[in-house]
Amino acid sequence: MAYENGPTTQYNSFNAGVIPNDVYGVSINWYVNRTPLFSRLPRLGVGSAQFLITNDDYRPRTFAIGADLNDTTDVTLTYPSTASLEVGDVVEIGSEKVLVTAVPSSTTATITRAYAGSTEAAHTSGDAAYLITNTRTGAEVDVTAVSRIPSTVVQNVQTIQHAYSVGGALQADTNYVAGGEQTPLQRDVMMATQHVVDDYEGGAYYGTGVALAGATTKPAMKGLRTLITTNNTTSPTNANAYKPDDLIRDTVQACYSHGGNPNILIVSTDFLSGLAKWGHAAMRINAGSTVFGTPIDLFEAPFLNGISIIPAPLLRAGTCICLSGAEVRNRIRRPMFDKPRGSRGDAFEGDIIMDGAIELDNQAHHAWVSGITAFSAS
Repeated sequence: MAYENGPTTQYNSFNAGVIPNDVYGVSINWYVNRTPLFSRLPRLGVGSAQFLITNDDYRPRTFAIGADLNDTTDVTLTYPSTASLEVGDVVEIGSEKVLVTAVPSSTTATITRAYAGSTEAAHTSGDAAYLITNTRTGAEVDVTAVSRIPSTVVQNVQTIQHAYSVGGALQADTNYVAGGEQTPLQRDVMMATQHVVDDYEGGAYYGTGVALAGATTKPAMKGLRTLITTNNTTSPTNANAYKPDDLIRDTVQACYSHGGNPNILIVSTDFLSGLAKWGHAAMRINAGSTVFGTPIDLFEAPFLNGISIIPAPLLRAGTCICLSGAEVRNRIRRPMFDKPRGSRGDAFEGDIIMDGAIELDNQAHHAWVSGITAFSAS
């Protein structure tokens, strides 16, 4: 299964391979604009109550030095973690380049100063350093390998269930009119379906995670706000006068800096007025329609160079999620289904149920921004 488009297009299924009582295929079409993660992300099965999300150990290209370097004698570079530094790395600090000649500990590297014709200079703890490249003689033997084992995060599969129940007397009404449904029971089934969809979408955004720990435990998935840790900004600079360059700094650039390929912005609906205030009103892109004829919401703004914008009504105001779309998907244990209980007394009853969780690979390739209170023209 390919994931090239991520949630920019609707998940391409009507019946979603579910037999019988397929409300899943109906829902991904009916709620395509209300719940874009549920409706548009690719879907993979999962066969257990938990699964592992992987985060590859990419070599960081930027970091802050952890101690002063004077301009005469210091040959020890202090670094938050040297797990990805290797002998032969060329690092630039200010206008000076240094060469890593040894990695004696997990937080220090021995360096040659003033490498490649640069000039030795003093540097202060916290100064930015940039990994440029790695160079060798070509005759090295027994080169120490750097671990490429990915770190993992445990994700919990969440069960969502909403019941419906309609009394026989109400169901017997012949003049019932409500939202296109022909009977009170159909209305209750659609309402239960929407509640399940909304709860999945909300958990995919804001879930904090509860693991299965016994028969009475109610497990809950970790949402994107919890899964995205590296580029997670909850008190952004200029939050009360947010500008286009602030958005790029906190989302697109943050993803690129950590090796991501960002192509999607999922935004709270107030961003549409914010884009207009910036002079970059969102332009609708033709993303097709659902099987019900509903146009699929997809926008672009000129200053974002082709990155797709998807409004998400269930995101809280002042929130933006930047995704590298090929690395996010739904993992579904039981696609949403309608399980009628039949009648009890004079009531028709049943449940809408699904099991699933969102999966986000390489969390540093994505960004979460919240806490924006107002937009300011650039």
